[in-house]
Amino acid sequence: MARTRMNDRETERRMLDTAIALVHERGLSTGLEALAFDEVIRGAGVSRTSAYRRWPKRDLFYSEVLLELAAGAALPAPETSIAGPAAQVVLAHADRLSSPQGRRDLVVELLRVSIGIDFEVVSTSPAWRTYRLLLASYEGIADPSVREAVTAALAEAEKRALEARARVYAEFTALLGYRLVAPLTGPDGFEFMSRAAGATMTGVLSRSSLGDTAIQSPRQMRAFGTTAAAEWSPAVYMVTATVLSYIEPDPGIEWSPERIDDLTTAITRFSGPAA
Repeated sequence: MARTRMNDRETERRMLDTAIALVHERGLSTGLEALAFDEVIRGAGVSRTSAYRRWPKRDLFYSEVLLELAAGAALPAPETSIAGPAAQVVLAHADRLSSPQGRRDLVVELLRVSIGIDFEVVSTSPAWRTYRLLLASYEGIADPSVREAVTAALAEAEKRALEARARVYAEFTALLGYRLVAPLTGPDGFEFMSRAAGATMTGVLSRSSLGDTAIQSPRQMRAFGTTAAAEWSPAVYMVTATVLSYIEPDPGIEWSPERIDDLTTAITRFSGPAA
C-alpha cells in the first residue's frame, strides 16, 4: 500500500510541535539558535525538502516558534503545591493564635514555607525557562509583527500572574487578620503589593539562573520578630521582607476561639485533598 504523502500543513504542525516540545524539555537558555533545524526535522519525521520548502530560511522558522511559545506563555502557578504545606503550618500553630506573638510566628512561618515552595516550583519549571527565553529574545526579533505579538503575549502573561498573586494576598491577608499598610487600600493596594513581590521574586530567580548559589544557601535565623529559629535562604528572606513591608496586624480583629476555629477550617478547606 502506497504511503500517504504528508501535506504542507501537517509538516508545519509537526515541526512546530516538535520544536516546542524540545524547548520545554531543555529550556534553551542560550537561545533558539541552539535548536538545530535538522534535529527538529528528524524529530518531527518529515522530509528535509518539505521543511526547507516551508521555511527556506531558518530565521523564519525560529520566528514562528517564538510566536507559538508566546501564544502559550504563562508563569507557573504554584498554588496547588503550596496548599498542603500551608495548611500544616496553620494547624501546627493553631494552639498559639490567641496571642499576638503566636499570630506573628504563624504569619512569618507561613510566608517562609509558601515562598520557599514558590521559588522551588518556579525555578525548576520549564515554563519559567521558556518565559526567560522569550524575555531574552523578544527585543532582538527582526520582524516587527512577530516582535509585537511576542511582546503582547509576555505582557499578558505578567498581567495574569500579577492578578493571581494579588487575589491570593488579599485572601490570606484577611484570613490571617492583617491589613494593608496605609495609605494602600483595597484591590489597588494588593495589586501594588503583588507588583513589588513579583519583581523581587523575578530578581532572585534571575540571580539563581545566573549561577548565584549563595541566594539559595540557607542559614538559621529568628527572622521578622519570630520566637523560633528557622532556615532562611536569602531568596526567601528577600521576598518575605517585601511582602511584610506591605501588611500589618489589623487591630480591629478580635481573635476569639470562634475566629481561630474558622481560620483552621478555612485553611483546611482551601488545601483540599493535598492536606
